[in-house]
Amino acid sequence: MLVKRDKNNFFYLRVISILLSSILFFSCSSSPKVEKNFDFSIDRYLGKWYEIKRFNHGFERGLKEVTANYELEKNGKISVINRGIDSKNKESIFYATAKQTDIPNFLKVYPNAFPIIGAQYNVAWISVDYKYAIVTSSSYKYLWFLSREKSIPLNIYNEMIQKAEALGFKTENLIDGQ
Repeated sequence: MLVKRDKNNFFYLRVISILLSSILFFSCSSSPKVEKNFDFSIDRYLGKWYEIKRFNHGFERGLKEVTANYELEKNGKISVINRGIDSKNKESIFYATAKQTDIPNFLKVYPNAFPIIGAQYNVAWISVDYKYAIVTSSSYKYLWFLSREKSIPLNIYNEMIQKAEALGFKTENLIDGQ
C-alpha cells in the first residue's frame, strides 16, 4: 500500500514537534528562585530607575545610560519606558505595559510592539528605602541591578552581587548599564 505524503501535513507535524520540544525544554530548564514578597509596594517602586549593571542581551545590546521609568496608568496598568543611548549616540526608546500578578513583586511585561507576548519581571530584592533593586525574569538570561541614582555605593553593590549569586546567577557576566 502506498501512502501519499501531503506536504502540508508534514509541515504541520514539524511545527508541532518544534513547539512540543520547546515547551519541554523550557519547562525543564531551571529558573531563579525568587521569593514572593507580599510587602512589596508598587507605588513605592514607580518612578525613574538607573540601570547600574545587567546581562548583555539582544534588546539592550550596545546601549549605555539606560534608564527605566514606571508610571501607574488610570486603568491600573503600569507604563514602562526604557531609554538608552546606542553606539551612534542616538536615543533608543522601548515602550511596554506591565501588569501586576497575584504576587506583588512579580509583574508581567508586554512590549507595545508585541502586546500578546508577556515576559516575567521579578523584583528579586529591593532595599528597605526603595533606592536599589535586583530584577530578574523567569530565566537566568536576564539580570538587572537598578538604582535611583546613577551610581551606587560599593557596599550596596557587593550586597547585590551576593544576593544575585545566592539566586544562582553568574555575576561575572554583568556589564555596565551606565
